[in-house]
Order: sequence, then C-alpha cells, then structure tokens
Amino acid sequence: MKVLVIEDDKMSAEHAAAAVGMCGFECDFARNGREGLSLLLKGDYDIALVDIEMPGLGGLDVIRTARNHGARTYLAVLSSHASDAERIAGLKMGADDYLVKPISIDELSLRLQAIARRLVPDSKPEVLSSKGLVVNIDTHTVRRYGQPIDLSPREMKLLVLLMRNKGRCLTYDTIADHVWGPIDSVGSVVSANVSRLRKKLAAGGAEEVIHTVRDVGYVFK
Repeated sequence: MKVLVIEDDKMSAEHAAAAVGMCGFECDFARNGREGLSLLLKGDYDIALVDIEMPGLGGLDVIRTARNHGARTYLAVLSSHASDAERIAGLKMGADDYLVKPISIDELSLRLQAIARRLVPDSKPEVLSSKGLVVNIDTHTVRRYGQPIDLSPREMKLLVLLMRNKGRCLTYDTIADHVWGPIDSVGSVVSANVSRLRKKLAAGGAEEVIHTVRDVGYVFK
C-alpha cells in the first residue's frame, strides 16, 4: 500500500507517518494543499490522509479537485472538528472517511489496515506481516516499516519459512531441509544466512525478530 499524508503541521505529519510505518506501508508527504493535490494527481496512491485546516488550498478543496480530476485514491479526512456538519461536508466533497484528531498512532494504524483490507481484491496475493515487516510472497517483495529490503531468493525462502512458523523454534536441520535440501555443514550454512538476513531486517535500528535458541535453531517472534 502507498499512502500520501497531506499535512502542514510537522508533528501531526510525523504522527501519521509512524502509523503508516507500523502497517509496513510506503509513505510520502505534502506540506500544503497545492503540493498534496499535485502529488495526488500524478502519483499512484492507494490512500491519502488529508488535513482539513491548511493555509491556502484547504483539505476540502484538495479532495473536491482531486475527485473532479478522476482521482480514485481512498481519501480520509483528518480534522480536529467532529461536528456532523463538518463530517457531511467532507463526505460530500468526495472523502471516503473522516478521522477526528487527536487520534493515537495505534488507532490510526488499525484504521489504515482496515482500509487496506477493503481495498485489496479477493484474489489478493499471500502476504505475511509482523512488527512492521511485510512480505508479499507472490511478488517476492519485502518491506520493513515501509522501506524496501532486497533479499536473495534463499533469504526470501528462509524468511517466509520462519514467519510462517512464528513463535515456533525451527531446528538447523529443519531450516536446511526446507531452504536448501540436503547439504553439508548445516549449522554454519544456516547461521551465516540467518546473520545476513538479520542485518538486512535490522537496517535503521529496527527491532530484532529472528532469535537464536542456543544449540537448537531459530525462532521468529
């Protein structure tokens, strides 16, 4: 999922970005209405979070103009006003949802995930997700808090195996059999590949998700 945050307040924008990151989605920013509208009309965004109260071109005008130009992005209003009149005005302009600020990062993240589920077609590819890590098995793509991670086919296979068995310790032999088949030096081969995978997944200081069970194997949690 690709999300555009149109918000002039820096703190609110960072707040929204944190929620987007928790979902493992991509995130772009616009600091004012005109920039946001330009990105909406040029970019291929699945969801846009649009602040209502911006100087110059306001959020409602952004939504109205985007809809008039055929934008199909899911547009969610961000507003500090919760009156029925405000909600109705936003929905009339073409908004798909109306979110009232302040909204916690956790709630916004859950809202975004709910929106994403509605947007994904029934024939959706298999996707595994945990702790900001999103793995699309069909397209062989991996993201951590929205940032792409390049994995080799073996690393991808290793990660998928561990994620599908989340919380369960897999022995060195089990991992080797599933990822490589019969090999020599099972322990060293598995350990070396897990080490490389860990480094890629932990880029940017992200928390560890692959844990060592001494003398046994590894567990994803």
